[in-house]
Amino acid sequence: MNRMNKLIKVISVFILLLGIVASCSTEKNTLLSRSYHGMTAHYNGYFNANELLNSSMSTYETSLKEDYYDILPIEVVPNEEEVLGMYPAIDTAIKKCTKVITDHSMPSNERPARKKEEHNRWIDENWTTIGIASYFRRDYEGAMKSFKFVRKFYKNDPSLFIGELWMAKTHIAQGDLTKAKFNLDNLDQAIKEEDSRKKAKSKKSKSKKSKKDKIAKFPKGIRFELEKTKAALAYQTGDKEQTIKYLEESLNFGKKKEEVRVHFILGQLYEDAGNNSEAQIHYDKVLKGSPKFEMAFNARLKKAFLGSGEKTQKELAKMLKDAKNAEYKDQIYYALAGIELKEGTEVKAKEYLHKSAFYSVSNSRQKGMAYEKLADMSFATKDYVPAQKYYDSCAAVIKDTYPNAEAIRNKARNLADLVVAVETAKYEDSVQMIAALSEKDREKFLKEIIKKIEEDEKRRKERDAERLRELQENENLFLQTGKGGTWYWNNAKTRGEGSDDFKKLWGDRENEDNWRRSEKVIEANFIEINGEKIVDTVEVADSDTLNVDYLTSKLPLTDSAIALSNKRLLEAHYNAGIIYKEQLKEPGIATEEFKQVINKNIENEHNLLSAFQLYKIFETSNVTEANRYKEYILKNYPNSDYANYLIDPNYFLKKKERDVLAEQEYVTVLGRYGRGLYYPVLTKANIVINNEINNVYRAKYMLLKAMAKGQLTEDKNQLLPVLDSLVTEYPGSDEAIRGQEMIDIIKNGYSENIESDFGSKYPFIYNERADSKVLVFLEKNQSSNLAKSKVVDFQREFFSRLSLKVSSKIYTSDESVILITGFKDESEANEYIRVYKKTRKYLLDLQNAKIFIITSDNMKILFQKQNLEEYENYYDEYY
Repeated sequence: MNRMNKLIKVISVFILLLGIVASCSTEKNTLLSRSYHGMTAHYNGYFNANELLNSSMSTYETSLKEDYYDILPIEVVPNEEEVLGMYPAIDTAIKKCTKVITDHSMPSNERPARKKEEHNRWIDENWTTIGIASYFRRDYEGAMKSFKFVRKFYKNDPSLFIGELWMAKTHIAQGDLTKAKFNLDNLDQAIKEEDSRKKAKSKKSKSKKSKKDKIAKFPKGIRFELEKTKAALAYQTGDKEQTIKYLEESLNFGKKKEEVRVHFILGQLYEDAGNNSEAQIHYDKVLKGSPKFEMAFNARLKKAFLGSGEKTQKELAKMLKDAKNAEYKDQIYYALAGIELKEGTEVKAKEYLHKSAFYSVSNSRQKGMAYEKLADMSFATKDYVPAQKYYDSCAAVIKDTYPNAEAIRNKARNLADLVVAVETAKYEDSVQMIAALSEKDREKFLKEIIKKIEEDEKRRKERDAERLRELQENENLFLQTGKGGTWYWNNAKTRGEGSDDFKKLWGDRENEDNWRRSEKVIEANFIEINGEKIVDTVEVADSDTLNVDYLTSKLPLTDSAIALSNKRLLEAHYNAGIIYKEQLKEPGIATEEFKQVINKNIENEHNLLSAFQLYKIFETSNVTEANRYKEYILKNYPNSDYANYLIDPNYFLKKKERDVLAEQEYVTVLGRYGRGLYYPVLTKANIVINNEINNVYRAKYMLLKAMAKGQLTEDKNQLLPVLDSLVTEYPGSDEAIRGQEMIDIIKNGYSENIESDFGSKYPFIYNERADSKVLVFLEKNQSSNLAKSKVVDFQREFFSRLSLKVSSKIYTSDESVILITGFKDESEANEYIRVYKKTRKYLLDLQNAKIFIITSDNMKILFQKQNLEEYENYYDEYY
């Protein structure tokens, strides 16, 4: 009996459960169905999915290393690489919501377009969550589909506005700012309409509306995000004033924890706008919130940096002593330098900037900022040599993302020549002064230099030891705060980067003392001798050669050595003057450099040039001085181009016209030589050589005369007078070098296996009308069939319009070439080679193969002689 009763109870419960399940069908709009499917959609989908997203974003934000040197982004969103680690959480969230929409939509969501209403109040939230998850996943197309679906089918639900807001965020992420503005305007309009309805409702009696006519209520909870998104859009368009306005407005709707970041960004924006008082207010509010340590530190630092006076300095000094700030000493010292600069204490500021650079062991941005500030300070006071060195140090440590990185590198490069010129002039001046001393005084002076270098080296070692001790103390502070792993020497990555930076600056060096010292200039202080200041700068080697005999050997003690030293000295002064005048626009400093050249009273090529530069400097500012240097040029260099210019200001213009005409005449004569008309060539060459001393092609005519004469006479000794004159009058020129080669052949003979050709130094003949082919040389034992296939594929895409043929030929026993034929002319072949060298597609490593234009006749010669180097030289000269 009891068994029967239990069985009846079990069957009754089972029937009841079947009834409940049956009543929970998604196709029936009952209270039980709505409750069951709504609760499932709420917790199994929306709630759990958002927990996953929030947890994942929270982890990301906690580990995020932000760049506090720039204005922080208003939206914290992972980039392409960072989001990869979030894929599992995001994909799980999307799957949960998708399953809920599939299983619990009322009625079924199999045909969304046919649905007229949704009875499950949590389905739209699941759609929105899918869109937000897709947005974080950077699947903007998928996100937009979800938000558009919500806007289309949930017009009477607050999700409509949430979807609109995230559509705006998605459009901003895609760079479509116009559409984002449209979305945000819709939301602003919705807020206005709701405010209007509230005012109207307070004046009229309540009236019942059908569900169909119900107007969605704007969710106040998204106002904070709405104002932030409007600020993000304004910042993207460059409107910082509106950005500040919207961020200030967002503070009326946010929670205290959410507002911390907004306060920090507002502090940065106000600081950028020069409103330091407002910036300090917002940085102070950051500190009163619950910021991350790094944000708190930067807020405190920026607040102090914007202040001034003794109180601020004490606060920064207190921060220096705090063990938690050990990692940020470089930034604190930089802030202290900024305060000193405001108060006009540049010496103290430089001291702090050097400390900032010293403590910036792994922070290349901060180290770069310290060096850049030091460089700018030196540049502002026209101390260009130290400025260059600081710019150079800055350029060596900064990354490409550093603001103004290329401009800094350009400054370092542009000033480098000035440093060489100035230091060369100082060096030559110094060694000449030392050389002018008596032997006894010279020995005494060099001993003093050696002593000073040794003392400086000792101080350097002590200073390095002290710096190492300071770094070790910093390490201990890191360890005390649990940050030991981030310290430079404990971090393999930063140590490796440091090693790379060192090698960029100094190259590979032995691990030894005095690694900087080699055969180069070492600067020291000025020393007075007989009332004159002398730079005790000499070239020294390592400590083994640091003795009086070695240093004496480096001094210009002979007439020839003094002459060479003077040449370097005057050239350095002139080069420095040109850089000061042309690049730095410093005519005053340039004047002193040019005067140094002339006042030496040593005849050299830079006297005329310096005098002319001085004339141009004074031409409009000081007529008396200008005339002085004009007379100097006319008196001492009456036949020079510059003297002619001073007599006739249009001289150089006329000279240019003469040079163009001379070029045309020379080309004509060269063409006659090519056609074998040697007598007309000799006639014109003699006229130019004898009567046109200033003809820019005179050296070429002398060489051409020798070559033409060589074609007309068996006695090659008759060529020697004109060749000797060419070498004497134009030493070092290309024509003189070629002339000397011809002289050597005439006097010494030539190998019986080498043909002597006074018309060309190559066996190849250039003929612009000849057919043009292209040769590609393969590596030894490289497959010619595979190479040919690559070339064919390359041509099919890039040169399909041309009817080109590809074949392979054997060049040597283990080398092959690819031959391309069918070019209309040389220009087509040139274009083929240009594209070939720029294209890796299809060609791969074959792109780097040697490739040349060649004619049929020259290809026969090349294959007979098999001297590729000779053809390369010919090709470089003619093509």
